[in-house]
Amino acid sequence: MPPQATARSPFAGCLILILALLILLFLIGFSAWIPFRQADEIEKFTAPSPAPLPIEAIEGNEPRVNQLVERLEAFRQQLHGDTSVPARLELDASDLNLAIAAFDPVRDLRGSFRIREITVDHLVIDICYKLNGRPRLARDDEEDTITSDPRYLIGTLKGRPQLTRRELVLKVDSLEVPSAIVAEGFMNHFETLRIFEDSLKHPTLGPAMAAMTRAEISNGKLILSRLPGESPPDLVSDDDMRKGGSRLITWLGIGACIFLAFAALMVVLGIRKQRRDAKTNDTRDDA
Repeated sequence: MPPQATARSPFAGCLILILALLILLFLIGFSAWIPFRQADEIEKFTAPSPAPLPIEAIEGNEPRVNQLVERLEAFRQQLHGDTSVPARLELDASDLNLAIAAFDPVRDLRGSFRIREITVDHLVIDICYKLNGRPRLARDDEEDTITSDPRYLIGTLKGRPQLTRRELVLKVDSLEVPSAIVAEGFMNHFETLRIFEDSLKHPTLGPAMAAMTRAEISNGKLILSRLPGESPPDLVSDDDMRKGGSRLITWLGIGACIFLAFAALMVVLGIRKQRRDAKTNDTRDDA
């Protein structure tokens, strides 16, 4: 057999195809495994049924609701008025619970968020938070092909208000669930709650958040304000928003490195095999 035949061996091309298929299968399998792995962890500290929280009564509370509306409207006008004049709004726990019950932009919090108290450093909030559970095939009466049954995170969190340049968010410092320990990986996803994310384009609330420069806790109250000459701090960085996904990227990187190392090993072995075959052919030709 002439040496040129060995150089045209299909071994290298087959190896590349096999490696590509292995990488594809790994990525598909890993992507399919992740939701089940997350579901296993979430089920350890969540419940299959909700425990709805009390909602502040609106009926019979009309004077308080009207007073809160007047205060919010006055604050909104201050925010869009003379920028050399400070704007300030103070809200206690009762005000916040009443706002959740009365105002449409926070309707999704009804029965799932209730401010228990405002301490020196934190908003203490009882939660019944709905999460996606274990993936499953949809039943005939369900629209999607893949769906899941809900799980409920029932506990108490301690959080602090923070401002981005356009959004008021809640920074979660701790989360306690009775008789359970919340997984660290879940906390990486849960540490910043963007309660008003859907309100960024709201005609009233969006511009109001964009005009505020400070959100803080003082004397048992949540204080929202705009101070002359002060720019809103960008406390929630892109790194914070991406932190929840960093672990997934790390594992994907490890998997890619393993496959690259495997590919390099196979290429080296293939080259050595070709050299051995060439030497064998040379020996036969000499004979």
